Amino acid sequence: MTVIANLGAMLTLFLGSLGLLFPKRICRLLGINPDGPLGVSELRATYGGFFLFLGAGCLFTQSEAAFQVAGTAWCGAALARLMSVVIDKSRSRENIVGFFVEAIIGLMMLSVLLTSS
Repeated sequence: MTVIANLGAMLTLFLGSLGLLFPKRICRLLGINPDGPLGVSELRATYGGFFLFLGAGCLFTQSEAAFQVAGTAWCGAALARLMSVVIDKSRSRENIVGFFVEAIIGLMMLSVLLTSS
């Protein structure tokens, strides 16, 4: 796999680690408020475990298909955020930064397509 794709996977793993270990800080960063222990648990699972193991799976398997799926998912999140910026008129700095972070990580992981034989 390319160095760029692996960097995208490491960023995914890192962000997942933050979500797993520091869900309340992630809430403040994202501007969301979990409702009780179940909300915090959901954050640990979704922003933590899901992303941590998505990145780890790519790094461990070095599977082109895994990188493609993860990269497509990140780009899908970026597209959905961009739609929200337009449709919901949610043009906050955080949303714009979020779009670029998601798009860049997704494209990094999709860089495996450039080295396909």
